[in-house]
Amino acid sequence: MSEPRPAPLASRLNALVALGDRLDRAAPDRLAAEALAAVVPELGLRAGWVFLTDTVRGDAREGGLSYAAGFGLPPALAADDGRALRDGGCECQARYRRGRLERGINVVTCSRLAEATGDRDGLERHASVPLRSSHGTIGILNLAAGGDRTFEPDELAFLEVVGRQLGAAVQRARLAEAADRAGRAQAAAEERARLTGEMHDALSQLLFAADLQLRLASDGDAGASERAERLLADARAELRTLIASARSPDLSDGLIAALQRLGERMAPQVEVHLEDRTGGARPPDDAAAARAERDLALLRAAQEAVHNAVRHGEARHVRIVLAPAPDGATRLVVEDDGRGCDPEAARTGPGLTGVAERLARLGGRFAVARSDLGGLRLEA
Repeated sequence: MSEPRPAPLASRLNALVALGDRLDRAAPDRLAAEALAAVVPELGLRAGWVFLTDTVRGDAREGGLSYAAGFGLPPALAADDGRALRDGGCECQARYRRGRLERGINVVTCSRLAEATGDRDGLERHASVPLRSSHGTIGILNLAAGGDRTFEPDELAFLEVVGRQLGAAVQRARLAEAADRAGRAQAAAEERARLTGEMHDALSQLLFAADLQLRLASDGDAGASERAERLLADARAELRTLIASARSPDLSDGLIAALQRLGERMAPQVEVHLEDRTGGARPPDDAAAARAERDLALLRAAQEAVHNAVRHGEARHVRIVLAPAPDGATRLVVEDDGRGCDPEAARTGPGLTGVAERLARLGGRFAVARSDLGGLRLEA
């Protein structure tokens, strides 16, 4: 076998282009694998593997390093799902923790290769490159050319550029994930605040009124007991509605079925008319997660609109329409025949404020206006 030589400039430029394309399209958990698939073949290398830090905050060098991905691994390293790379430590990780992996280096003696049992495919040494981000180093990129060849200084400098590009991509993915977690936590807090407000506004008033009626009944008011029973029945109905809105909804059979169940729960207090103008189109598998998040946001909007129409507007009829919008989005319209109120005042209430914020996080739009039916019209 001929001795592997450094990749020419054209190959290095091709590797950078392929790396950028793959990182732009990769899912967060595939960044390291896609980077290796772009760089190793283009540079004419034999194998590569990546370790990433487990540290969320603080000095990454004090945390653990986990095997993230490999490419072209010899059987000795690939066996048992990369066990030789997952277990124990090595020289490059020790250098990383001691702060001595600031630049790309040649690891002349790789302890993992030396200790691995089985076919090493001629690999003896590798280069180790830090994965840099604006928050510091967050991992190690190891690349092997084959045989005992070491990397020239200009090759190591080029690999540092690769490490910076991969490190920045990993950092962006982690920041996006952290922002998503924060958004979900905020949504949960807003939902708890909304339910607390609803329970205070509705249940406490109904129970207080029922208590007054029971006191009147004890003083001899003949009709007070019947009025107290009606108030307690209203309180139970209100509690059931709040519990239903707080429970994670079942969207396994689609948004239309969930909206149908919402209408059934409101009967006979209010009649819900539901129209589906979407044609029942289903998204591709890669859009299923986004579809589920969108459906949940629209269902929460419908629940809030129907609940407000019944509780505040004393509506008897509610109309729900789900239809495609001209820009390809999905449009939900809920309108009622209740007594209505100022649309701006309704929009700034805690329930609809939470709906608007949830939709905004998904890039959605939200509007409240007076309905031709007499009550309010909500459009999401």
